[in-house]
Amino acid sequence: MNLLLQTIQSLAQLLQEARITTVIDMVVVFFAVYEILKLLKDTRAMQMAAGIAVVAVLYQLSHWFRLTTVEFVMRQALVYVGFGVIVLFQNEIRAALTHFGNNLRNPFAFRTIREKKPLDTFDEVILAATTFAAQKTGALIVFERNVGLQEYINRGVKMDAVLSYDLLVNIFNTAAPLHDGAVVIRQRRIAAASCFLPLTLNPRLSKELGTRHRAAIGITEESDAFVIVVSEETGVISCVERGYITRNLDSRKLRAVLSRAMDLSQAPASPRRYRRRIWLAEDSFTDISNVDSLTGSDLNETPPSGTPVFIGGNERRIGERGFVSPGAFAKQGGNWLDLIRGFFNYVFRRNARLKLIAAVLTGALYLSANTEKPIIFIVRGVPIEYSDLRGDLTIANSDNVREVTIRVRGPRDEVERLRPDSFRIKVPMNGKNPGDRVVRLREDAVIAEKPLNIEILEFDPQRMTVSLERQVEQEVEIKPSFRGALPSDYELLSFKVTPDKTRLRGPESRVFAFQSVGTETIWLNMHPQAFTEKYKIDVKDPRVEIIGVQEVEVHVEIRPIVFKKRFDLVLNEASTGNVRVTVEVEGIKSVVEKLKGSDIRLTVAPAGDERPGEVAIRAELPRELRDSARVKTVTPGFAGLKK
Repeated sequence: MNLLLQTIQSLAQLLQEARITTVIDMVVVFFAVYEILKLLKDTRAMQMAAGIAVVAVLYQLSHWFRLTTVEFVMRQALVYVGFGVIVLFQNEIRAALTHFGNNLRNPFAFRTIREKKPLDTFDEVILAATTFAAQKTGALIVFERNVGLQEYINRGVKMDAVLSYDLLVNIFNTAAPLHDGAVVIRQRRIAAASCFLPLTLNPRLSKELGTRHRAAIGITEESDAFVIVVSEETGVISCVERGYITRNLDSRKLRAVLSRAMDLSQAPASPRRYRRRIWLAEDSFTDISNVDSLTGSDLNETPPSGTPVFIGGNERRIGERGFVSPGAFAKQGGNWLDLIRGFFNYVFRRNARLKLIAAVLTGALYLSANTEKPIIFIVRGVPIEYSDLRGDLTIANSDNVREVTIRVRGPRDEVERLRPDSFRIKVPMNGKNPGDRVVRLREDAVIAEKPLNIEILEFDPQRMTVSLERQVEQEVEIKPSFRGALPSDYELLSFKVTPDKTRLRGPESRVFAFQSVGTETIWLNMHPQAFTEKYKIDVKDPRVEIIGVQEVEVHVEIRPIVFKKRFDLVLNEASTGNVRVTVEVEGIKSVVEKLKGSDIRLTVAPAGDERPGEVAIRAELPRELRDSARVKTVTPGFAGLKK
C-alpha cells in the first residue's frame, strides 16, 4: 500500500512538473461546466444560474480591484450559495446525477449489442395508441429503460400483467377507476397503472400542452424513460424522450420511433454481434424531429455496407459488412473523410455557443484559482521521524525532538485544510555515534510527503539537539508505592512483593538512574486489615521500557496498635480499709487513651485456703470496652482483712 501511494505521488509530481496537470485540470473543468450548461439550457434554472454567476463575478472583480466593501458583501452572500443551489436546483441536480450515472461509459471501448427482440411485442401498444387517438381517449404510457421507476410504480396500482391491447384499452377507459394516471411498462409487462408522475417546470413549454403532456416531459427529465402520450382533446399521438416532445405521429412514425427508442428490430432476432460504439453521438438521445426520413435500413441491427467498423468476424462477414481488411480499407476513403468531418462538426460546431461560454467560464475559473495571492500559515505539532538509527542506540530526549512547527505558503483553500499529519518529515541518522548531535532541519531534514501546492518556508526551531545514547538493560528491585495513612489504631506490620524484580530497557543514563521501581498507588486508608492484591509496575520515565515482569502480587500485613496505661486507684472496703492499687490496662490506642480511673471498678473476692486472712483484689472494665481493652495487671493482687 505504501509503495502504491508513493508511486501515485511520484506520478503526480512528474505531471505537475511537466505542466500536464494544468491541461488535465482545464479539460475536466470545461467538460463539467459544459455538461451543466446543457442541463440548464432552456429551463428556468438558467436565469437563477445567471444570477449566481453575477454574484461570483462581482466577488472576483472586487477581489482583483481591492473593493473591500463589495468583496465583504459578496463573500457573505456566497456563504449561502451552496445551500441555495441545493434548494433551487434540486430537480436539476437529480437529473444531472441520473444523466452522469447513465452515461459513465468508456468512449473508446467496444460494447456488446444486446440481442434485439422483434417489434411485434409492442404492436399491442401501437394498436392501442391509434385506437385511443381515433376515440380521443387520453393515455399516458411510460417505458422503463436503464433508470428504474420503482418509486413511481410504488405510488400506483401494481399489476405485473402481460402487455396486451385489451388490457390497455380497459385501463384507459374513462369509466374505469385506473384511467387517471400513467401505465408503466417494465420488460414488456405492465408493472403498474394509475401512476402519478412529476410535472415539468419548464416555462418555455407551449400552453397547448396539458397536465398529461407536462407529466410525460417531467418523468423524462428525471430519468431516461420513453413516453407515449395521446391527447384527450385532439387525439394527437406524441412521444417524449429526455424532455423533448415530438407530436403528430401516425402508426408508421410511432413504430419507427419506438423501434429506435427501445432498441428493437423489425426483423427476426439474429445472433449477437459486436460493433464499435458510435462515439460521434453526443448521448443516447435519438433525434426524432425528422421521423419521416426513417427507413427500414435505419432500424437494422448492423451498420450499412461501407461503414468503417473496427472489429472483425470471419472473412465472409468482412466482405459483406465492410469490416476492416486490406481491400476494404482502401475503398472506404470517402467514409473516413465523412467520419473526420462528422468529428469536426461534433467538436466545434455542435452547441458551439454553449461550448464557447463553457470555455470562457473555464478560463475565468482558472485565472481565479491561480491568480489568488498565496497566504502564509503556521502548522504546529508536525511529527518528525528519525531513520537509519543504529540498532544499539536510542534517542534519550525524544520527547523534545519529536515535533516541530513549520511555516508554509500556498493557496488559501488548500492551506486552510492542512493538518500536522499532512506532512512527513524524516531526519536520517545513519553513521551517528553516541552523544549530542545537532540537526539543522533546513539542511538535514527530508520532506517525504507534503501537499503539492504547499511550500515550506521555515522550521521552528531551526535546529535541534538530539541526544543519542546506548540502549541498555538492567534488573531492578520492585517496591510497593504506598499512599494514604492507616487508621490511628492500626499499623503496617510487613509487606511482600512477588516477584520482587523486573528488567528495564532504555537510554543508558535513564536506566541506570533507577535503583528500584514502584507499583501502582496502593492506598492504605482503603485497607483496615491484611490484604493481597495484584498491581502493575509503574515507571515514571516514558523513555524507559519494562521488558520483564509487568504485574506483581503484593501481600500487606496490618495489625491494631496495642497501647498500655497505668491507673493509681484506692480500694475502700470495710473489710480491708483503704488500700492503694495500681491497675495496668492494655488495648486499642484510641480506647485506652480515653479511659479514666473512674471507669475502672475495684472489687474483692475470697483468696482461698492458700491465703487465710486475705482477699483477692479484682479490677473490672465497663462491659462495652471489654472487646477493645483488657486489665493486664493489678498491684497488689491481695489485701489483708482487718482484725
